[in-house]
Amino acid sequence: MPLVRRFWLAAVCTLAGLWAASAAQAQQHKLLPSDTEAIVTINLQQILKSEVVKGNEALLKTVQEKFNEKIDEQGVGKWLKKAGFDPFRDLTSITVAVPGGERNPQEGFVILEGNFDADKIEEAATEASKEAGGGLTIARIAGIKAYEVSPKDEKTIYIGILNKKTMFAAASKEDFAGAVARFNGTKASALKSELKTLLETVNNKQSFSAVATGPMVQKLSENLPNVPKQAADKVKKLEGLAISVTVQKNIDFQLAVTVEDNKTAMSFADIGNLFITGARLQIGQKAQQEPKLAPVADILQTLRAEAQGKNLILRGQVTFDTLTKILQNLPIPNN
Repeated sequence: MPLVRRFWLAAVCTLAGLWAASAAQAQQHKLLPSDTEAIVTINLQQILKSEVVKGNEALLKTVQEKFNEKIDEQGVGKWLKKAGFDPFRDLTSITVAVPGGERNPQEGFVILEGNFDADKIEEAATEASKEAGGGLTIARIAGIKAYEVSPKDEKTIYIGILNKKTMFAAASKEDFAGAVARFNGTKASALKSELKTLLETVNNKQSFSAVATGPMVQKLSENLPNVPKQAADKVKKLEGLAISVTVQKNIDFQLAVTVEDNKTAMSFADIGNLFITGARLQIGQKAQQEPKLAPVADILQTLRAEAQGKNLILRGQVTFDTLTKILQNLPIPNN
């Protein structure tokens, strides 16, 4: 095949892959309420299929066993089995959206992507409700079946299944109806422009991503204990925050912070690189005496801070060799 043709074929395939990733993410985000100010996504299947996880079967087996023990203790395991749903097999991704403004951040919106059998789920949910003495009502909201879950002394949650691949949970009937309308195309997505800008820094090829507007970052930081005043003042200058982690053979991570102007971003980048350089020297010396610190020293060698416009970006990597060193120090049971 001629070189030019190979080049264009590779370019088309790459663009098609990027388009598919952005299209899938757009489909996912269009369901979210318009007052969303933070979004967290975990791409479970991308993680489970990565070389890192496949190369550490003992760790994965331990996680699965602990998860199954936990849900069995809570009486959830048997209902998942009845619904024909195995999270490690059938759950593709989880997206959690947090509202801003005057709303309580706990009034979130959740999207589950995977493989869902609506009939089996309804049967399992109905039996579980009867065994628990109630708490589940099945109604119709915006033309689709809605499961109204009302735990004792807690607010009602509204759960819907849009198709075999998409399930969602909303904190209100309004959010539920809005998601259905956006899914059907009768209502346009109206996410804030600053949130849309942040979403451009992440994609559904990543294992984990989180974005939040400046007001949301400030709101969440107010609930953290013992935050120094100087740090709190810096947080007020943030216009947005984006974090992403990609698990493949190595683990790549990135932190992007949007500040008030390019000058501030450059100042933060300079300070960050000075801090990183100092940490490399200090931890590097200690690692010679304490081998367990070697992985930390390795990670510090990959860290870089830079300014791109109003964005301060910190990038780093955990290599497969470094991860192996970390896992060797973890107490993983033999059985």
